[in-house]
Amino acid sequence: MSNAPAILGLVALERRRGPLQAQLYQRLREDILAGRLAPGTRLPASRAIATDLGVARNTVVAALERLAHEGYVTARTGSGTRVAALPPEALSTVRAPVRLPAEGGRPPRLARRSARWLATRRPVSDPTRPAFQPGFPAVDEFPHDVWARLVQRHARRPGKGTLGYAHAVGLPALRAAIVRYLTTARGVTCRPEQVFVVAGAQAGLDLICRLLLDPGDAVWVEEPGYLGARGALVGAGAKLVPVPVDAEGLRVDVGAAKAPRARLAYTTPSHQFPLGATLSLSRRLALLEWAARAGAWIVEDDYDSEYRYGGRPIAAMQGLDAGGRVIYLGTFSKTMLPALRVGYLIVPEALIEPVTIAIRHTGHSVPVVVQAALADFVDEGHFATHVRRMRGLYAKRQAALIAAIARLGGTRLVAEATDAGLQLAARLVDGTDDRALSAALGTAGIVAPPLSAYHLGRPRVRGLLMGYAAVPEREIAAAVVTLGRVLERVR
Repeated sequence: MSNAPAILGLVALERRRGPLQAQLYQRLREDILAGRLAPGTRLPASRAIATDLGVARNTVVAALERLAHEGYVTARTGSGTRVAALPPEALSTVRAPVRLPAEGGRPPRLARRSARWLATRRPVSDPTRPAFQPGFPAVDEFPHDVWARLVQRHARRPGKGTLGYAHAVGLPALRAAIVRYLTTARGVTCRPEQVFVVAGAQAGLDLICRLLLDPGDAVWVEEPGYLGARGALVGAGAKLVPVPVDAEGLRVDVGAAKAPRARLAYTTPSHQFPLGATLSLSRRLALLEWAARAGAWIVEDDYDSEYRYGGRPIAAMQGLDAGGRVIYLGTFSKTMLPALRVGYLIVPEALIEPVTIAIRHTGHSVPVVVQAALADFVDEGHFATHVRRMRGLYAKRQAALIAAIARLGGTRLVAEATDAGLQLAARLVDGTDDRALSAALGTAGIVAPPLSAYHLGRPRVRGLLMGYAAVPEREIAAAVVTLGRVLERVR
């Protein structure tokens, strides 16, 4: 063992890359694990290292003390600081750093069902380009000051028992507030114990799919339909059975003929995504009767029912369910802020215990401070006030979009008013490739996904899904003028 100190090949530390102490610790640790500093090697004195690197001696001392504490070096009076003897297996795991496969190399091995899952691509929201993002609310119209005050109230004075793990399934105050709201606004029938607060509607879908489905189970999905639901179902290994929709919503008769013993049916009955139909009462009853007969579950995704412009919102199908087959899925992302990531499940009595256990395993929970503020936001009337304001605003913006499309003067793109929602389906009636049109619009700064992307099979409807909620009326007019120019180029 040589007593001569090692010559360290350290390069200069850079302040812009973070704390100097952490950089020095990391570089010495890497040299030890990679074998460049052999066991027993004596390191230079802290003062010498500090001089070489141009840093304070305290920085070096702190890095060496951390290495000693973690067992990478030993420090003895009269012997200096030496590299510790590490077990061979510790060195072998780091000498060959893990690298991503080079282009053309073998990809990492994933689960077999991942190929279908990863192939289910969803449009990524870009709030800097609101025209025409589907499902995106007017976040600039949200009462941010009120929300900040409520969050601050609970962050400063958290209630007893709210700082642990006790409320993973939902804060009691918020569960009760959701019940009071849904009972009057949506005709839902439930107890607070049936309400589970989750980190967004997608988390709720993922939880239900993993809990209720085995790989290969048949599931009805609307055709065309919501890509988020498709992703959750495919991730659970389900066999998707596309069921067409028409002016009355899901064709229950077709679903029963194609897969009479399906395990689950996913539907958006109040405002079909993406075409906008409302499931008729006769079909709601037929769907409930089929589920009871088949022992199947129904997931009712009520993603934007608050925004109905003609009369009261259609009552939820859950309120008609006497057999305990409907799982109701709601979200605050469309009514408040997408970044809030708060959704909820209303489950039948028989699923309370399984969902309670499952949600603690999956970690689909929402911070309690957010839940407490949201409970106050609902109970103090801020939520109802905001929804009423946005309902009027969005109705005007939908009318502005339809009028702007009509002013194009052509017959290739047709948009009709719908009774509800944050977006509408504008149909192409001349066979134009909607994917090519959507891509060209993206280049021009406009986001409008193609309707064909929401089909599992051969597209029956081509066009654009156009969100208007987040776009001021003057910007709607300008964006549609751009759309018209792009449409002329794409034939």
